[in-house]
Amino acid sequence: SHDPVNVDDGDACTTDTCNPQSGVSHTSVAIDDGNACTTDSCHPTRGVSHDPVSLDDGDACTTDACDPQT
Repeated sequence: SHDPVNVDDGDACTTDTCNPQSGVSHTSVAIDDGNACTTDSCHPTRGVSHDPVSLDDGDACTTDACDPQT
């Protein structure tokens, strides 16, 4: 019998595959959303997240904003 192996490592931050020649691999997922206004991260059980960066500079005389490109 030739039963397939379980390739799932239980880590939401990896893509799990199996190549007949090289075996099982767990490749890190891409987490960068290309938005400079978020902090990108990955938690092994919750997966990828893109949390907004803090914009408040503590100065009431400025308007705080973020450009996703810069």
